[in-house]
Amino acid sequence: MIKEFSEICSELSNVSNNLTDKKVAEIIKLIFKSKRIFLSGEGRSGLMIKAFANRLSQIGLQVHVVSEITAPAIGFDDLLIFNSASGSSTFLNSQAKNARAAGSKIISFTSDKTAPLSQNSDMVILIDAPTKDKINGSIQPMGSLYEQASLILFDSLILKVIKSGFITTAKLRSLHSNLE
Repeated sequence: MIKEFSEICSELSNVSNNLTDKKVAEIIKLIFKSKRIFLSGEGRSGLMIKAFANRLSQIGLQVHVVSEITAPAIGFDDLLIFNSASGSSTFLNSQAKNARAAGSKIISFTSDKTAPLSQNSDMVILIDAPTKDKINGSIQPMGSLYEQASLILFDSLILKVIKSGFITTAKLRSLHSNLE
């Protein structure tokens, strides 16, 4: 095994977040009571939120990635989930304002609780990891550690959904794309 892999795993093990069992239960409740779930992010954080969208669709939920051409208009019974390390993207904040005007709920995963996106959200999940603008001693370039941590956090939420009995791994597998 290469040394860098071990170093990255070590960094990941030191990333913290503000998720509690109560907050996880609230997120899962919001996800399952929402008519549709929209997900958005930019750059590599956007790739991580797309991976989360993929898993949510495999649960059988109505999921849309905001930037995709097939995404419909967001509405009152919908949920918008963001992944943005900085929380300051003009594009994402514009989406948040539009979603808020439509009456939808908003959850943001970010590293900055004071960012505009955090202020426009119903729930903010803090991921305490370096971003592209604030390296904070990470050996990795840009916001790699934040992005990796967000993916693991999203996978942890899916695992919690499975452990909570909302879906089995067999059902999850049956909903996986069969066009590959």
